[in-house]
Amino acid sequence: RGYDYVAFHDDLKKLYELAGVELQDTVFLFTDTQIVVEEFLEDINNMLNSGEVPNLFEADEYERILSVTRPAAKEAGIGEQDRDGIFNYFVGRVRDNLHIVLCMSPVGDAFRSRCRMFPSLVNCCTIDWFTEWPREALLSVARSFFEHVDLGDDESKEKMAEMCVEIHTSVSTTADRFYAELRRRYYTTPTSYLELINLYLDMLGDKRKQLVQARDRVANGLRKLEETNDVVATMEVELTDLQPKLHKKSEDTQKLMEQLVVDQKKADKVREVVVKEEAIAKQKEAETKAIATDAQKDLDEALPALEAANKALDSLDKNDISEVRVFTKPPDLVLTVMEAICILFNIRPDWANSKQLLGDSGFLRRMFEYEKDKIPESTLRKLKKYIENPKFVPEIVEKTSRACKSMCMWVRALDFYEIGRAV
Repeated sequence: RGYDYVAFHDDLKKLYELAGVELQDTVFLFTDTQIVVEEFLEDINNMLNSGEVPNLFEADEYERILSVTRPAAKEAGIGEQDRDGIFNYFVGRVRDNLHIVLCMSPVGDAFRSRCRMFPSLVNCCTIDWFTEWPREALLSVARSFFEHVDLGDDESKEKMAEMCVEIHTSVSTTADRFYAELRRRYYTTPTSYLELINLYLDMLGDKRKQLVQARDRVANGLRKLEETNDVVATMEVELTDLQPKLHKKSEDTQKLMEQLVVDQKKADKVREVVVKEEAIAKQKEAETKAIATDAQKDLDEALPALEAANKALDSLDKNDISEVRVFTKPPDLVLTVMEAICILFNIRPDWANSKQLLGDSGFLRRMFEYEKDKIPESTLRKLKKYIENPKFVPEIVEKTSRACKSMCMWVRALDFYEIGRAV
C-alpha cells in the first residue's frame, strides 16, 4: 500500500548502486503480483534489453556515479572526459552483477498481453516452465509437512498424506472435466496444494486447542465439584456439632426478645418524660432568647450612653475639677456624685476622700480607663441607692456643677451598662 512508480525507481537506484558501484552479486526477484502499474514492466523491459533505465538518475546522482566509476573506467582504457563511455562502463558492470528473475503465472490473458507489449520478457530471458507436480512429488511434500505433526502413528501420517494427494488430484481431474463440458478453466497449482495442507494444519491446531480447552474446563469443573463436596461434608459435620449451641442461642435470643419488650416499655415511658422536658426546655429557651434580646437592646442603649459620658468627661479640664475641689462644704448633689465615684473606686465615701481623689492628677484618666466589665456585685449594690435618688440625674446636677453633671452621666452609664451586660 502506498508503493508507487517513484518508490519503484528509488529501489532500482539501490539495485544499480549495489551491482554497479559496490560490485555485489545481486538478484532482482519480481513477481506479477507486485505489478502496481504497467510502467514497472517497461523499465524492466529496458533493463533486460539495454541494461539502462532512461531518466533513472537525477543530474547530481548521475555526476556522483560518474565520479565513483571514473577510476575503474580509466583503468579499463576509457578517457576521463568520456562521460558516455564511463556511464556505459557503469551499466556494463550492472549487467555483469545483476541477475533478474521474473515469476509470472501464464493463467489468463495478462501474461500473453505483456509478452506482446514488452518483447524483452521473452527475447532476453531464459524461460523455465513449471508444470504440474507429479503424484510422487505431491506425496513427498505432504510427508514432509506431517513429519513433525502428532497424528498418532506413522500409518496415520501416511494415510493423511495420501488423502491430501487424492484431494488435489481429484480436483485437477474435475477441473479438466469442467473445462471439457463448460469450456471454462479452473486452475489447480502447487500453491493451492500447499494452501490445502496448511489449511488442514491450521484447522487441526484450532480443533486441538478447542478440545484442550474443553478438556480443561471439564477437569476444572470436576475438581470444583470434588472441592465443593468436601466443603459440604465438612460443613455438615460442623453443623451437627453446632446444633446444641444453636439451640441454646435460640433460647437466649428468645429471652433477649422478651427482655427487649420490657425495656421497650420502659424506654417509651422515658421517652414521654423526655418529650415533656424537651417542650419545657424549648419554652425556657424561647424565654431566655427574649430576655437576651431585651438585654442586648438595653446594652445597645447603654453603650451610646457610656460613650456620651466619656465625651462629657473628655470636655472637662483641670479648672473644672478644681472648681469642685475648692468646696469646703460641698452642696448635697456634689457630695452625692463624689460619694458614688468613691464607691466605684472602692474608697470610703466622704468629702475628705473625695477631695483627695479630685486632687489626683490622673483622676480623669482613671475614669476613662475604668474596667467597666469587672465591677463587683457588692459595689453595684452600694451604688444602687445613689442611682435610685430622683435628684441624681445629669439635668438636676448640672444646675449645681457642670463638672459633676459629666461625672453623674458617667456613673449612671456604668450602672446601666453593667445591668445590661449581666443580663
